[in-house]
Amino acid sequence: MKGTDMADKKLRIGVAGLGRIGWAFHCKRLGAHADWTLAAVADTEAARRQEAVDTYGCQAFADFTEMCAKGNLDAVVIATPTHLHEAMVMTAFQHGLHVLLEKPMAPTYAEAERIVVAAEKAGKVLTVYQPHRLGAYFQHLKSIVNDGRIGRVTMLQRGAFSFARRNDWQSLQKYGGGMLNNYGAHYLDQVLQLVGYDIHRVWCCLQKVASLGDADDVVKILLELKGGVVADCTISQATVGKLPYEIIVWGTCGNVELFNNQITVRWFDPAALPAREVNPSLASTDRKYPSETLPVQTETVPVDPAYQVDVHTNLAQAIRGTAPVFVPARQTLALMDLLARCRESSAGIRVP
Repeated sequence: MKGTDMADKKLRIGVAGLGRIGWAFHCKRLGAHADWTLAAVADTEAARRQEAVDTYGCQAFADFTEMCAKGNLDAVVIATPTHLHEAMVMTAFQHGLHVLLEKPMAPTYAEAERIVVAAEKAGKVLTVYQPHRLGAYFQHLKSIVNDGRIGRVTMLQRGAFSFARRNDWQSLQKYGGGMLNNYGAHYLDQVLQLVGYDIHRVWCCLQKVASLGDADDVVKILLELKGGVVADCTISQATVGKLPYEIIVWGTCGNVELFNNQITVRWFDPAALPAREVNPSLASTDRKYPSETLPVQTETVPVDPAYQVDVHTNLAQAIRGTAPVFVPARQTLALMDLLARCRESSAGIRVP
């Protein structure tokens, strides 16, 4: 469609990788999207290619490079295993295509940096699909954190708990697997969005507990920002039962909690507190510990689905120049740097 008015006509897109996310999410959404025509797919499995042809009437290619060359495309979604990303992104740019890339961007920071630099040099849109940043639950929670009710953020806790004896490619280090890369790319992205990117110190422990592969499935990360904010991120696929939190953000005058698609806010107005001074005496008044009753307000609301961001709509807007990408590539590169620092801190994967 090059040379046509992209503001008035649908853009043409190809999807590489017809696995879990490529087929069940990207193809499904793009096949019925107002901004896009699902024009082509690429996959090494013949049966999957034929299924796409039968379902969407698109072209199908066994070779990604051929799809880029012959698909008459404006953009591609790359939903292949992580270790294939760099070469495929470079091929897409060589053919003048914009790119929506699955997370994590690459197995290593060095590869991710080359991808970002190549996008900037080519002048093409590059964004990474970070569904948990785009999700209604996170955008709703972030709006409450930003509205000032809980004051300045001081601490954050993010947790994701389940039990799974992973035995797929994402359990293997040679393919860039492990939960630091897999879920860490989701949840650390959220952490950075809430507390900022100015990281002072990182501590991380990686363990392999229930996984049948050789990559990590239990991750513990502590971050300290240069401004003093502390963030705690725990990811476990070896937890029996569900722990009662997903995100908790503490501020100077309240906190916000997310659990089971419901947000609870507790806050107080610091101006409503009575005057109080330090008592330097070593003899406590009436031998009592200091305490006071806070004028706390509590609000519990279900997540509003209107906060959801449509990644494919945003990609089309960015290509047409009507809006910036919601997930800038440089922010994802900062995330990749954090993942690298976590691996360096852990110095390997422990097997308890």
